[in-house]
Formats: sequence, C-alpha cells, structure tokens
Amino acid sequence: MTCEHCGAALPAFALFCGECGRSVAARPSVVPGAAVVDAPALPLVDAVAAAAPEIGPEPEPELRLSRDSEPATEPARVAPCTSCGLVPEPDDLYCAECGSSLSAQTRIIERIPALAPLPSLLPTAPLPAIPPASSTVAAMSEAPSVPPAPAAAAPAVAVAAPAIDDERTRLVPRGTGGARFVLQFSTGESYTVLGSGLAGRNPRPEPGEYVDHLVTIVDPGRSVSKTHFEFGQEAGTFWVADRHSGNGTVIREPGAEPRPCTPGNRYPVVRGTRIDIGEQFVVVS
Repeated sequence: MTCEHCGAALPAFALFCGECGRSVAARPSVVPGAAVVDAPALPLVDAVAAAAPEIGPEPEPELRLSRDSEPATEPARVAPCTSCGLVPEPDDLYCAECGSSLSAQTRIIERIPALAPLPSLLPTAPLPAIPPASSTVAAMSEAPSVPPAPAAAAPAVAVAAPAIDDERTRLVPRGTGGARFVLQFSTGESYTVLGSGLAGRNPRPEPGEYVDHLVTIVDPGRSVSKTHFEFGQEAGTFWVADRHSGNGTVIREPGAEPRPCTPGNRYPVVRGTRIDIGEQFVVVS
C-alpha cells in the first residue's frame, strides 16, 4: 500500500501517511466550495415496492397518501472542517482528510420554538376605587355633631374591713424576779431556780404551757418519771406538785411527818425540806 500523494510505502492498516500526514483511507475527495447536490429521495413505500416482488393487493389509496404526506426527517447538519472544507461524519472527532481536530466544531441544531404561556387560573378582581381626599373631608365636615357624653360618676371608694385577728395569743415568759432557791439532788446535780419549772428524766411542758426551768435528773434505774414533779413560788414561798408520776412524790419537812403529794395539788415547802422522787431525792435550800 502506497500513499497517493507522496508515494511513500505504508502498511495495510494505516489511516494516515507517515511522510505527508494525508489520509489514506478510501474516501471520496470533496472539492472545497463545491455545492453538494442531493438526489431526490424516493418515498419509502415506492422503494420497497420496487425492490420486493408483488405479494398481495396494493394498500388502500388513503393509506398511501397518508404515508406519502409524512415529511422526511432532515438529518442533523454538520459543519465542514475549517482546514480543508471536508464535511465529516456526525460522530467523527478528527478530519479524515487533513487530520485536524473537530472537537471545537459546534453542531448546528434546529431551534425549538418557545412554549406559549399558560393562562391564569385565578380571575383577577378589579381593585375598588379610592375616593379623593377632598370628598372624604367634605363628608366628615357634613356629619352631624354629637354632644359629648356626660362624665361618668366617680365610683365609690370601698372602705376595707378591719382584718380579723384570729392568731393565737403570744405567750411571754413570766417574770423571774422571785427569791432564789437551790435544788440539790442525790445524784450530785445542783440547780439554782428563780421561777417555775419541771423536773424529771426528760421533762417536757404540755402544749401551750411555759415554764422557766427544765431540770433533768440522771436516774440509771429509771425510778424517776420523765416529767416527775412541777415546782414554783408564790409570794416568796416555794411549792411542789406531782405530775402523775409512776412512783409518786413524798414531802419530808424537818420535824414533820412525811406527806405524799396528790397529783395536781400544790404543796408549800420550807427551806431544808427533802422531797423523795422514786429512788432519788432532792433537798430545797
């Protein structure tokens, strides 16, 4: 195989000449600038009828007219090569004549007409007319004048009712300006008292009761009740009263017979008196 332009020897599968670069493929040469005259295309039905033998009756005239009236699809136009003018195939990337790149060529496509705008589905209502400002002012001036409404009478001021005092009376401690007495217990404790008080292993006043002293007696044998007896003074005289103790309270005055105390009663005692409370005792001095 030899090049038709320069006569160089080429292999059988060569597409371009290695010496001059021309294409050696079997393609018809096209003269640049020459007009290409397309032969009239025969209808598809006539071509098939001419090539194939007659098998059956011919189609109806209306069907033949409808087929003949269908326009033939125009092939997409391809721009010729800018170097040599050869019209390439639609899928070619390089020119078969000169080898120039065709990737920069732009294919010409048919223009698609723009779609018509869709009609509006919602009807547009006309806007209400706005009257001029002069007519509005005139209508306001012609309106009848309304006399002002009389002022409402001032509401009566409600006098707040006095608050009801339902709180409990606050208890105040008693005065401790009495005489001093000393309570000396057999357990070794000694207390100086001035007013009223409760004595026992764990003395506690009743609800609402107030005393000046709470005297705790240490009794491991628990013969003394938690609140065993109550004491106080009146006009300088000391007195004691049993508080329903378990073992009772006995008063032993000097030179007198012992006196058991009845719960709830007050018994006056003098200084030096011994008071027995279970297994323990206390001396008032």
